[in-house]
Amino acid sequence: MSYKDFSIVETLMENLFVFEEKYPLLYRSFVNSGFIIQDDMDELALIKLRNKYAVYANQNYHITINPTLDCNLKCWYCSVDAAGTIHNHMRMSDQLVNGLIMHIKKLIVLHKAKSIVLDWFGGEPLMYFDEVIKKVSKASMSLAKENKIHFSQQITTNGTLLTEERIRHMKESNFIFFQISMDGNKEHHNAVKKYANKKGTYIDVVNNINLLSEMIPDISICLRINYDKQGLKSVSDIIKDLSDKSRKLIAVDFHKVWQIEMDNNMKSLLSSAYEDFRAMGIKTRYWTYLPKRDKSCYADSLNHYVVNFDGNIFKCSARDYSEKLRIGKLLDSGEIEWKYSLLSKMFEKSTFDHEMCLKCKKLPLCMGPCIQHNYDYAKSNTEIRCIYENIEIDLKKYLINKAKELHLIHL
Repeated sequence: MSYKDFSIVETLMENLFVFEEKYPLLYRSFVNSGFIIQDDMDELALIKLRNKYAVYANQNYHITINPTLDCNLKCWYCSVDAAGTIHNHMRMSDQLVNGLIMHIKKLIVLHKAKSIVLDWFGGEPLMYFDEVIKKVSKASMSLAKENKIHFSQQITTNGTLLTEERIRHMKESNFIFFQISMDGNKEHHNAVKKYANKKGTYIDVVNNINLLSEMIPDISICLRINYDKQGLKSVSDIIKDLSDKSRKLIAVDFHKVWQIEMDNNMKSLLSSAYEDFRAMGIKTRYWTYLPKRDKSCYADSLNHYVVNFDGNIFKCSARDYSEKLRIGKLLDSGEIEWKYSLLSKMFEKSTFDHEMCLKCKKLPLCMGPCIQHNYDYAKSNTEIRCIYENIEIDLKKYLINKAKELHLIHL
């Protein structure tokens, strides 16, 4: 957009009758996007209504499944190990796999689900591909087709255990989204992500990303960059190792290693890395500014929950899987024995139902801390913290970067 175009739009916003008469389509798009509202519109009330719809008023189920909490790699910042989570290096039992399939059948047949997303997580979920993922995928796909509901799958993986045979099955089972983590260029990544024999995993991960792009050309790949200061210095070296097809399918998502404190030097390095990827035509994003779709986190919906390898049910996959956070138990029958005493506290009020959030102009963007954070704050009786506190990139700079990425402005 040129300065002249901006000036015209700015003038029209001061003369809405003229705006609507001269440019009806553009005017309607401004209304639909919320840039123009009626005088009697209570925007806060509308946000609350949309949030209720997003959290409660749907039959769309998103089930995160941990086949195991074990992993074939040992990254120093691993949240499972850091939380001291006890998992005894076990996988989901055959009995529980059958119970999970029964549960999915009940959602489709009895609860009239409109859609189901299976989201494979862990640990490293591909460690038990044949024993868990393949069995559940095949049965669920068949049930979805039989009952004509939308069914898709996604997975978060370190990318080392992908093979042609597994990718072929994933394509047939409608895996549409892969999140694959990397830590920087070859040298830095290999220093963090190593096999038991100390061999680095960089080449295997890059080759498997390129193989995925070749075999399933219509998928989305989130390349999650877990960064610290050293990793940021050379992270853009990854670009040269990605195939042309991979570059078109990938969106790079930057996540600071949670044990590391952000400083101005890291912010500068992050900005440079962002520009390097963008200059090569690779989409980039920051978790904090992802579209929230009327709720803080995808897991805030009532119909989203985590099925752990031992059958325990949780709300969030970014916490330790302890008894105090368990919201239910998957039974062999496929039923879930819900812990309503805890669920009722979690859903007692909206995630943004705090004075700080309700007065904030950024509320429609963030929707407050997620349901799990809200519960944690209430349980510990501590004051809530804004999710934009100590953020890696301020909103103004992010919007400018996004506008340049969409070719809306040229600076």
